[in-house]
Amino acid sequence: MASPRKLEYTALGGLFLQAIFLLGCWILADHSGSQAVAAETWHMVPGLLVWLVVLVHGRQRRLAHQEREELEQLKQARLSDEIFEETELDTMRASAGLLFFEKYLVPLLTLVLSGGLLFLAYRAGSTVLAAVGRYEVGDPITVVVSMVFIAFVGFVIGKYASGLSQSPGYRLLRASGGYMLGNVIACVLIIVAMTLYHFGMTWGETVVALLIPLIMALAGLELILNLVLDIYRPRVPGQERRPPYDSRLLGLFAEPEDVLKTVAATLDYQFGFKVSETWFYRFMERAIVPLALIQILSLWLLTIVVVVDPHEVAFVEVLGKPDVSLQDREKGLPATPLEPGFHLKWPWPFAISRFAPVYQVQSVELGKVYEEKPGGWDFSKRIALMRDPDFILWRERHIDPAEGYEANFLIPSTVEVEEQVEPPAAMENRAPRAEAGAGVEEKTPKVNLARVLAQVHFRVRQKPDGKVDERAAFTYTYQQKDVREHVERLAYRALCRIAASQDFLRWIAEDRGETTERFERMVREATEERDLGVEIIWAAIPVVHPPPETAAAYEDVVTALEQRESLILEGQAERAKIVADAEASSSEETGRAISYAANILENARAESDQFLVQLTAYAKAPLVYMFRSYFDTMEFALGGQALYVVPMAQSLVDIIDLKPPARSGLLNLDATEE
Repeated sequence: MASPRKLEYTALGGLFLQAIFLLGCWILADHSGSQAVAAETWHMVPGLLVWLVVLVHGRQRRLAHQEREELEQLKQARLSDEIFEETELDTMRASAGLLFFEKYLVPLLTLVLSGGLLFLAYRAGSTVLAAVGRYEVGDPITVVVSMVFIAFVGFVIGKYASGLSQSPGYRLLRASGGYMLGNVIACVLIIVAMTLYHFGMTWGETVVALLIPLIMALAGLELILNLVLDIYRPRVPGQERRPPYDSRLLGLFAEPEDVLKTVAATLDYQFGFKVSETWFYRFMERAIVPLALIQILSLWLLTIVVVVDPHEVAFVEVLGKPDVSLQDREKGLPATPLEPGFHLKWPWPFAISRFAPVYQVQSVELGKVYEEKPGGWDFSKRIALMRDPDFILWRERHIDPAEGYEANFLIPSTVEVEEQVEPPAAMENRAPRAEAGAGVEEKTPKVNLARVLAQVHFRVRQKPDGKVDERAAFTYTYQQKDVREHVERLAYRALCRIAASQDFLRWIAEDRGETTERFERMVREATEERDLGVEIIWAAIPVVHPPPETAAAYEDVVTALEQRESLILEGQAERAKIVADAEASSSEETGRAISYAANILENARAESDQFLVQLTAYAKAPLVYMFRSYFDTMEFALGGQALYVVPMAQSLVDIIDLKPPARSGLLNLDATEE
């Protein structure tokens, strides 16, 4: 015959082991630094309360049961009804205590337990998220050995309590047994994660560290739901009530056959007859576990097949180390890449595959922040959306507000702003401030707000023959956590540097090509310097425009600048014309001056030579020279004039015919002239 105190002894032993497990996990977490073990430590804490509540609840039920038995015995041996009624009133204290405990303390303890689970889940989850990627587990083998011991002992006590809960009077052990088995499942997951960690696969430990708080949060929410449903659940006389602190979710580990019973009852209710008694249901009930195992085994065996897409290559890790063939090892390669197609490997978790899109061109876009916000983004002015992507206007918004917004960049300006002269009153008001900050010159920074859109296209570095570079693919896959994010940050840094050193008005008008080349060069040099395993194919800044809210003012400025440039060009054209005309006139006058100088010089030289000849002739015959010179001068002076020679005789009268002589020959030619 079972001992009446067996439930209490079992709960007391489970409480002691739970405390030992909690202490062991705490020491192990402090020794190894594992966040998964630390999360399991928080998971162990509510188990103490579960075992304690089961212990107290079981004791209250035992006392009430003993009290009812004593009353029955007293009822059989009573002498009168009056004596029995007085004795019954005096001995119903245990039943009243049980009623008070189940009516008030059990809901209160359930709320405390659920609140503790939610709080500890939040604490453990936030700690794990804050420590992701910032810690390393020391001595994972010790963690595995310790967790194997805790899991084995916990499984024994959990299954014992769950098996004992099948008997009437021990149903309360189902809650503590289920929670203990939940701890056992978590320990088994930690064992698997630490085994993978030992072989270099650290992701399993992080997954388990996040999964344990998630299970705790679900269990806490379920307890609140059980408490609410228990308030409205009808009370059937003679049916034992299931306490609200008994988790149905964790009870699946203690009584997995209850799931099949629930399914059978649901089918019977839906179809209106005993479906659970048909041969098909009986067959499925017996074969469901083998079929599930075969399905799981088939899925597990499918992990030996590696399917590599046409645009990528794959690397296989065996026990956490990249697999490399003998030929590739002789070449000095760190791993052997698998080309597109089907390949075989060891099943998971002994071997895993990592893929790299080496033949795919990836792109990064800067300047637009894609974030969803209910109702869209709030702008001070109503701005139209971009209608035609081929013709982008400054006054149009370049992104849908429901998707995100455009980032603003600060760009300096070289436009000089005239200083405004403040009135004396303003100077007096600012005098104390100037005295307080003596020696500090206040200047308003001359900057502009601009919207800039940049694009970067890159891919994994390839060889000159177009084949994949194995070392670059390995670097892209293993040595960098997120190459795309890294390239985006490098490109954003280059864009910020260009924006901080570029005049906005010159940028949008003249320096687009030069700025794009500079941006591409900076991004390419940055990626090559950090050896990301990628190459920049194309980088450009296709869009530079002011914010839509200030586009009208910028358009006015640009119009004025264009008009200024037009006037400058017209002035330059007029200047070129005037300079050309002046140069032509100058050349003409210079030529005339040179010709005149040459003429004067030659005439002077001829006159000099003539004077020397005349001097020689005069020296030889002075009188002849003088008469000849006289006659030559007269001939030159009277050349072309009619000359009449009149003798000096006074007695003679000469008649002078002033008419020109008649022509005596044909065509006025003398017949005697040759």
